[in-house]
Amino acid sequence: MLTKVLIIEDDTVLRNSIAQTLELEDLDPIPTNGFTQARRSIRSNFRGVILSDIRMPDHDGFDVLRFAQTKDPDLPVILLTGHSDVPTAKRALKEGAYDYLEKPCPPDTMLETLHRALSHRALILENREVRDELEQISMDQTVGTLSERLETHERRIIESALYEADGKVAQAAEALGIPRNTLYDRMGKLQIIAKAFRKSSM
Repeated sequence: MLTKVLIIEDDTVLRNSIAQTLELEDLDPIPTNGFTQARRSIRSNFRGVILSDIRMPDHDGFDVLRFAQTKDPDLPVILLTGHSDVPTAKRALKEGAYDYLEKPCPPDTMLETLHRALSHRALILENREVRDELEQISMDQTVGTLSERLETHERRIIESALYEADGKVAQAAEALGIPRNTLYDRMGKLQIIAKAFRKSSM
């Protein structure tokens, strides 16, 4: 279960109040006073969500939203708007915010929205992990297939050289341009027996 909530709020009293509310709900608040302080925590695969005020002195909530989208387009950002600021709320949703809350926001409403966003985020990260595992399995299978093809090709070259050399390893190694010990090593790994290529034994 995800519990991290990055709080971006320049009002110290409100920021501390939100943090206390989240702690009482066993959530893990990360309080910051603005975009500059918060940006170090905004990264791909952040295991949580962002709760940001819209109107702040240095950068507004839309700057936070755009920056978060460059780091991780699926990172839920919930914006806090002024009471009845419908145009701003609509703009927030249009630009990709997960949701918006009007200030002053009842704690129950805020917690319900945050829990919903955290569940959504958990599902996204879980899907990513499954996808990455499947891609790794596919990659391993591809590498395995390539390795098998290379071994088959190598086997044919060594067997052909041994056949031409009448099963004599030293002569085959010279023809291949590799040290005899190297050829012995590869023959051992590929389970190739030199005497099987002596014309007298065929």
